[in-house]
Amino acid sequence: MIVNFTLTQIESRIYMPQEEVRKYRNININYDINLRNPTVSTIETPFGSKETLRLEYAFSINYLNPNIGHIRFEGSVSYTGGKLEEIKKDWDSGKAPVSVQNEVANTTVTNLAPLAISISRNMGLPPAIPIPKINFESPGQKQKGREAPTNYYV
Repeated sequence: MIVNFTLTQIESRIYMPQEEVRKYRNININYDINLRNPTVSTIETPFGSKETLRLEYAFSINYLNPNIGHIRFEGSVSYTGGKLEEIKKDWDSGKAPVSVQNEVANTTVTNLAPLAISISRNMGLPPAIPIPKINFESPGQKQKGREAPTNYYV
């Protein structure tokens, strides 16, 4: 269970003018999350002291082909549950438990996705996370023709 999530740094950069970015239709967006430096520590929570596994993260969103910009977040997450010393030992040996990695990574993306969308919009970059299309068509009605492409620029 995640008991603490901290964001310590945000970096965003665009490498070309916004007018130039709008010319490109196919931009690859690459997501990278790096979890590192596990440490076992005790933190104070509203429910008392908890022993936790603290992990640092770096979450990057890179706009590639062409390389037009990036958004990068850094911070830490505190995880509790299970035998933390054993988890840390496994992590240090390169055998991090997949369940812990998944929980930490999913929490990180869930907390940062809304912020990434706001930053990408303000910088003139395509949305960092795909925005769902809403369709109010009746359940029995079929859509005619092809589905409209996702619009990345507002």
